[in-house]
Amino acid sequence: MDNDDDNDGIPDDVDANPNDHDNDGTPDNMDSDDDGDGIDDSEEAQDGDPNTNIYDHDNDGISDSVDLDIDNDGIDNYNDWEDLNGNGVMDAGEDRSRDHDNDGSDDGVDTDDDNDDILDVDEIGGISGNYRYDHDNDGIWDLSDTDDDNDGLADWFEVNDGNSLTGQFDHDNDGLDDHEDDDDDDDGILDELEA
Repeated sequence: MDNDDDNDGIPDDVDANPNDHDNDGTPDNMDSDDDGDGIDDSEEAQDGDPNTNIYDHDNDGISDSVDLDIDNDGIDNYNDWEDLNGNGVMDAGEDRSRDHDNDGSDDGVDTDDDNDDILDVDEIGGISGNYRYDHDNDGIWDLSDTDDDNDGLADWFEVNDGNSLTGQFDHDNDGLDDHEDDDDDDDGILDELEA
């Protein structure tokens, strides 16, 4: 007996949307992008790439049903949500397990999944390539990179140190994630002028 009909890693008995893999409100039988990665299911099924499939959001070759970190942001799926209404329960719209850069936009609609100011379509390999998840553009995919923002602090440390000023996606450790910071490297020159 299958207790996870949509293969999203959430058992059906606690899944608010048991027939909606990416929990976007559209049942899989009507959704053209079941895993919410921004790549059409028909393209993933026919592209000949063994790392892309309709149930592998981050295209790392690990099916979402067994992938402990669906978006490879360093936060396990169970803890990857934002309690917007303060009720202590993950409600619709609060799931962040498909939001690699944690900017509040699911990767399927986010045009820059790693928030490095390079559009996914312009990254090496385009929107289905691994480098759309290379936050610091060092050529090491975030899944393998132990320091995603290249600030000298290990991602594990930044996520678990209890310090609100350090963050996995905060280059200058000023307490503002890069997607909210106008000067990611804190050099006094606005990012838009450095690009």
